[in-house]
Amino acid sequence: MIRYTSLVALAILATAPLHAAEEDTQLWGAVIVSADVSKDVFITMEGVARLTDDASRLGQTILRPSIGYRLGKNTIATVGYAYAATDPVGPASSDEHRFWQQLTFRVAGNGSGLTVTGRTRFEQRWFEGRDDMGWRLRQQLRATAPLAGKTRAVVWSEAFLSLDDTSWGQRSGLDRWRNSVGLSVPVTKTVTIEPGYINQWVSTRGLDRVHHIANVSLSARF
Repeated sequence: MIRYTSLVALAILATAPLHAAEEDTQLWGAVIVSADVSKDVFITMEGVARLTDDASRLGQTILRPSIGYRLGKNTIATVGYAYAATDPVGPASSDEHRFWQQLTFRVAGNGSGLTVTGRTRFEQRWFEGRDDMGWRLRQQLRATAPLAGKTRAVVWSEAFLSLDDTSWGQRSGLDRWRNSVGLSVPVTKTVTIEPGYINQWVSTRGLDRVHHIANVSLSARF
């Protein structure tokens, strides 16, 4: 009971500010493939597709290659690059490039019972046709707990904090907040599927936005 209460507490840990907001239903999918290069070094390729506007159109695609290094049993350092193509309704489409650096670490647990991990990511963002580079910090806290068989409950919360202002529209402060609840289901020894729901709050110059997202990710490790 304590571990499931902890999961619920984490789910409501970061309640988004209560303002009038525009809402949208979306469908996100991701495929993440990792392979070991050596005992402590591995590479990862992540592909993301996001259907927006009531899941009626492809609003964004992301390609995110990276290389990771195991600093210890519970800590991993990663550097990577991301290309994000965004095609919103109304405003012009954009091509964004990011370099990012990340530290993943275990906060509590041993991976079998209730386990809590953290992920800290710094991003340097720039858009084609614009000069400014924006800095953003992303902080995630994730908890998992065993359910039936090898299936685990998954709850996570991630805050996005913009660290500066740019000419292309980034404003310093809390940019968005994602909260998710779902499952982690192993399909084979190397493949896992994670279906879940994400609630995303986004700060804008006008009405804030709230996205209700059905999310499915498939991870494979070789």
